[in-house]
Parts: sequence; structure tokens; C-alpha cells
Amino acid sequence: MMAGLMFALLLVCLPLASAQDAVADAAVPVESVAMQGTLGAPSAQYRVGAGDSLNVQVYGEPSLSGTIPIDAMGEIDVALVGRVPVADKTAQEIMQLLREKLAAGLLVNPNVTVAVSAYRSQPVKVLGAVGKPGLYFLRGPSTVMSVLSEAGGVPPEGVNEIRLTHAGAGVPEVLPYDKLVSRGVADPPVLAGDIVFVPQSVVSVSGSVGKPGEIAYRDGMTVSQVIASAGGATAVASRGRVYIIRGEKRIRVNLRKVLSGEEPDEVLQPGDKVYVPESPV
Repeated sequence: MMAGLMFALLLVCLPLASAQDAVADAAVPVESVAMQGTLGAPSAQYRVGAGDSLNVQVYGEPSLSGTIPIDAMGEIDVALVGRVPVADKTAQEIMQLLREKLAAGLLVNPNVTVAVSAYRSQPVKVLGAVGKPGLYFLRGPSTVMSVLSEAGGVPPEGVNEIRLTHAGAGVPEVLPYDKLVSRGVADPPVLAGDIVFVPQSVVSVSGSVGKPGEIAYRDGMTVSQVIASAGGATAVASRGRVYIIRGEKRIRVNLRKVLSGEEPDEVLQPGDKVYVPESPV
């Protein structure tokens, strides 16, 4: 009775699970993504923006030196000079601009250096099956593979593609992961506002097993292997009527006969759900 009720509940919940999967694929708001760090080696061609900070040093003038944030208007506030627009300029260009302003009746031949001290203006979201998903900030040229490396890499199983969504684009560019790794396709650049999403193919196991949950899919994975990976069937499991739920299909598997070699071990597909009911009392 209880086993039948659990199976019925599982069938009712399937559409909900599909909806949740669709939501998981959607872009995650910046506010809900943890900040993780920066991407790419520092570049002399980096163009600053609001949120970045600059380290400005004026030789012999400590009152003019220090770390200065770039405000929402893309400007910095420098003593004796006032507000200076710096957005979309490189550190070298800002250095020359400050030299010119300080030399205009303030200092004789000022020695100025400028470096970016904090990168916060070019966000990139890295989501899905990576070691450290979250919000990163570009500080130089970056590609999909370099971004994945900085984000902790991807798991060894269950990843077939990478989805790159450029800022303002509704449809992601789908990249075959194996070809990216083997350099069979170009490793595209990642730009400010982009989203790199790594979907992982899984199968789920529920019911009377030791550790119900999701398992990364790999080619050729079978029902018995998945159940073993989930801690095996429990003592009260009904091994004669295990079910594979594949979309609208329900495939019954006699696990007892599979293990004895009397029936073939069903090969699973990505997204399959394996349900092991309890034996009827």
C-alpha cells in the first residue's frame, strides 16, 4: 500500500521536476550569485569603469596619492584637481590625463603612476557544474576555457556542452565541451555581462536505496550500476519491479533477473529517473 502511494506521488511530481529544471537553466540575478574573484591576467589594455578602484601615486605628494574609487558616473575625485572622468580609459591614459591636469599651474613636471587596484566593473557569471560557481570580474582578455579553469573546472562526467550567453543576447551559444578541450572548435572570448553555464547530465534514483539523489550521467550507464552507486537496494526493496521513468514512458525492470544474468541490464539516458519501490507488505 505504502509503496503504491509513493509511486503515485512520484508520477504526480514529475511535471514539477521538469519545471524546476527549466528554472535552473535560466539566468541567475547578479544579486543572488556569490562574488568569487577576478578572471584573466591583468592587461595594460583594460578599460576601467564604475566600481573599479585606482591606485594613484604622485611622487613627493602623499596628499595626492592613494586608492581612489571610480564612482557611478565613471569619475574619480582627486585633491587639487577635482572630479576627473576616467570611464573607458586605460591606466596609461588616466596617468597622462592626471599629469596634464597637475601640470596646469599646480606642479612642475609631476611624476604620476596609475594602476588598477580593484576590478569590479566587468562582471561575468559562471554557473552550473563548476567547482566555484559565482560572479567573477574580468581584468583582462578571457576565454570560455580560461573562465572554467578559474572557476574550479568541471566534473569528469556528465558534461557534454557549455552554454555561453552574451550580454543582451537571449539565445546562448552552445559549445561541445569535448571539442573545446581538444581544440576542435574555437575557444570564444568572454566579455563583460556574459553568462557561462555548464549543464550537467544526471540520472536520479529514489525509493528504497541507500542514498537517493542525483548521479552524474556517463555513456553506457545501466540501471544496476546506478542503483549500486546510490548505495544499493535496501532490504525492503522490491527488486522485481524497478521502474525507469523516461519522459512519459514507464519501463519496468526486474533487477533480480538482471543481477542473475537472466535479463539484460537496461542502459539509461540522461535525465532518466530510477525508482525502486518497497516490497508490498
